[in-house]
Amino acid sequence: MSTDDTDSHTADMQMARTGRYLALLGFAPLAILALWLYGIAPDHPWRSTTIALLTGYAAVTLSFLGGIRWGIALLGNSEERQGHIVLSIVPPLIGWVALIATPPLVFVFLAVAFAAQGAWDSLTLPPGAAPEWFRKVRFQMTLLVVAALVLAFVATS
Repeated sequence: MSTDDTDSHTADMQMARTGRYLALLGFAPLAILALWLYGIAPDHPWRSTTIALLTGYAAVTLSFLGGIRWGIALLGNSEERQGHIVLSIVPPLIGWVALIATPPLVFVFLAVAFAAQGAWDSLTLPPGAAPEWFRKVRFQMTLLVVAALVLAFVATS
């Protein structure tokens, strides 16, 4: 392995580590809010605020994921670009609709949206469209986010 290959591999590993840490950091508000919601009483004065914060943060995160796909589509080949750009607007629209949905169904709605987005990101990216570590991190984060939203569903049922 040449020095350039070693440097490139080291840079890729550092980027993967950074991506994983940032994804976990982005997940933290969802986890904290879902656990808090699960732990507080139904008549707690902050319950409705917690639900609004959790729903809002999930909607923003879903929009972010749509933006990732938009960016990947811009760099893709011309045959795939149009379809991926069109589909990349769906997550923000779903997130927006979630802002008016009520619990507990909003959390089912969001969990399904995140699962669908995660499947799309993990299973449909053409080779080389994103770094190799991206699929693995997206799959792992999808499991965590869906679990947090299921917990929020249980907490509001």
